[in-house]
Amino acid sequence: MPVMELKEYKDCSILNKLKQEEDCPKMLLTITNFAFSKMVQNLMHQLDSEFESKRGRPAYPRTLLLIVVLYCFSIDIANYTKMEEECKKNKFLLIVTCGLKPSRNSFANFLNKSDAKVIKKVFIATLVLLNDLHFLDFVKLFVDGTDAIVRASRNNKITPKEVERLKLMNEWNLLHNNTPKSINRTIKGLEEKLEFYKNDEEMCKTINSILKRINLYNTHIFSKLDIYSTILNERNIGSVSVSFPEACWMKTKKGIYDFAFNLQEIMTENHIILTGMLLTQSNDWKTIKDVLKNIYETIDLFIEMQREFGERKNYNEIQKRIREHILIADSGYFSTENLYHLFINKINALVMPKKLSEDHNNNLRRENEYKEKRKKSTKKDFIRVKNGYICPSGRFMRLVEVKKVKRWKPHKEDALPDICKTKKYIFKTYSCKGCPNIENCKHQRLVIHISDLIYEMTEKFLNKRYKIHYKARFSRSEGINGFLKGDNGVLKLIGTTEKAVDNEIQLRNTIYNLTRLINLKDTAY
Repeated sequence: MPVMELKEYKDCSILNKLKQEEDCPKMLLTITNFAFSKMVQNLMHQLDSEFESKRGRPAYPRTLLLIVVLYCFSIDIANYTKMEEECKKNKFLLIVTCGLKPSRNSFANFLNKSDAKVIKKVFIATLVLLNDLHFLDFVKLFVDGTDAIVRASRNNKITPKEVERLKLMNEWNLLHNNTPKSINRTIKGLEEKLEFYKNDEEMCKTINSILKRINLYNTHIFSKLDIYSTILNERNIGSVSVSFPEACWMKTKKGIYDFAFNLQEIMTENHIILTGMLLTQSNDWKTIKDVLKNIYETIDLFIEMQREFGERKNYNEIQKRIREHILIADSGYFSTENLYHLFINKINALVMPKKLSEDHNNNLRRENEYKEKRKKSTKKDFIRVKNGYICPSGRFMRLVEVKKVKRWKPHKEDALPDICKTKKYIFKTYSCKGCPNIENCKHQRLVIHISDLIYEMTEKFLNKRYKIHYKARFSRSEGINGFLKGDNGVLKLIGTTEKAVDNEIQLRNTIYNLTRLINLKDTAY
């Protein structure tokens, strides 16, 4: 493999050579200019020092790999082999690499082994650029989640019982190393064990189960035994992926189950990604705690980099805006746990209540002549309005009383503040005068079991002023999630480890913000 010294690569006037090419893509110019900025070069120097070795050939400069990976993501190339091929045939990338042709392993190592905090700072460098140009605003932050599918077969799982069988195979010294000769030795050893335990029905059943999945019982998979055990115990689940145990089994937007991560993106009002992260929760009910933590960590790193490399000195303004921002989310986040974390962190939030979301969706279904989705509940026909409900007969029902729920046994809510505890909200019809159903009416009283937080959030959402804020959410989240997904509407991650996919998301978000920078600035450099 031909290799150049890092100093030689830095001294090459790559950007000037690209500018001389009339048909050079604007995005590649932007990426190259970004990668050779003082701010990013400082980060690349940290990565290069990680790969310095006195033995063997020098590693490719991290700047080279960063430019290629970012550019490939920008043109929807998300495959290590295709990245390698692009370096061989793309005349502009040949200028960037000075004729070098990195292999697929170079790109895999770049994502697998690069320091995650350094790669996160590469993304934050885009925020510094946008802030210096006065494009960054924190008045409204929109949060939304989507599934990010990993490279792991849906059918290749390992269960707690199989983990125990792996331990047993190791005790018997019958683990193979995936070669035909080794597998045959293992099978022969198991057949001998069958003969030895022929009178033990349970042990024979265990050995036959091992023989059915003989490929599972190898030394490589056994090396991950602690990971499998830890995740199975922590998540209390029935199985994990053999090749990617950190991923979670979740229902994707395509309606099928697959191994994936829950990608959370936080967006500013003018379509800029503030931060993004991969979580292992299969839904959004408990994600706000992690979202807030990530926002604060990002802001701390952002201010640190702004001080060192930025032109503007608006640190106080940034911190003030973050304290005063409105966090806007859809009904998938409407849970007591999420609202609790917003409450204790004193976050001004607007989260769509599930009841209002269901009513809105059913209205759309009626307009389009589709069948409504209805829950089997006697309360489904009560319409939620400001300060109360509308009964099925069209009469307004006002809130008349709030009662505490008496519990005779210890409950999980006992440790929560009073505002988070479930209470009885009692609504009664204000006036039934003139109602044709007054004699047989069973809707004069409605009892809803909710917390004060849920009631107050619903009341807030019924305010027209807040509805205007919420309407802006769709264009932000759909625009960004759509950018990250492929042609088939699915985001497939190319990394094969948790660190690799975390780094990949930061670089995908970097490309999004650089694209947005071009749109806002209308120039490449």
